[in-house]
Amino acid sequence: MTQEKQSGTGTAESSVNTELGRLVASAQDAMTDDMVTRLSSTVSNGLDLLDRVNRSGVSDALPTIAAMVKNGDLARVADLARVIGAAEDSMSDDIVKRLSETAVGGLDLLDRVNRSGILKALPAITQLVENGDLDRLISLARFVAAIEDSLSDDIVRRVAIVATELASLVDKLARTEGFERLIDILGREHVQCALDDMAEATCAAKAEAAQLPPSRGGVIGLWQMAKDPDTQDALRFMALVSKQLRKMPRS
Repeated sequence: MTQEKQSGTGTAESSVNTELGRLVASAQDAMTDDMVTRLSSTVSNGLDLLDRVNRSGVSDALPTIAAMVKNGDLARVADLARVIGAAEDSMSDDIVKRLSETAVGGLDLLDRVNRSGILKALPAITQLVENGDLDRLISLARFVAAIEDSLSDDIVRRVAIVATELASLVDKLARTEGFERLIDILGREHVQCALDDMAEATCAAKAEAAQLPPSRGGVIGLWQMAKDPDTQDALRFMALVSKQLRKMPRS
């Protein structure tokens, strides 16, 4: 019984060995020299890659990479890399040149601002902005610019003539001695009050005269006017003014 079992087991093993031998023989027959070379090269490259990965320490980064994959950060990094790659592909030599010129111009502007001392004026500018004075200055500048745009050559010539004549008139008045005395007299308060009263009286008399009927004329009319107390007061006032004028020293 035991011998039969041993003989059966030996027969099965010999059958398996025979099959494996046939498989190995078939593989040897099917593999050409080129396939063997490529397989050996692939195996060699795979072993070299595994050696590099082992020596680079990338295994330490596997937990971080796994966390990035789990959180979706790796996909975002890939998308960012694609955006940067697309930007690099779309940037021509002209765009790079203009960007470099812009960067150089910005640095030069910052250097000029730093050297000009404009930083000291920033508090004043800030105050102008807060108070609204900067907007007023801008409006004034626009108003002046609008005036400059509307001024034609003829208007400029006439303004220049008027300014020249005014300067000449001021110069003549400044050289006149009596003009200074006149300015001094007009600057007195009682003189200003008298001129004000005279102007108001003239306006009132003009309005009253417009409502009166026309004079009849003749000696009778003159006599009736002379009998009027107001007329006598007016004549007396004119006489006093004439008297005071005669007392004034003549220059």
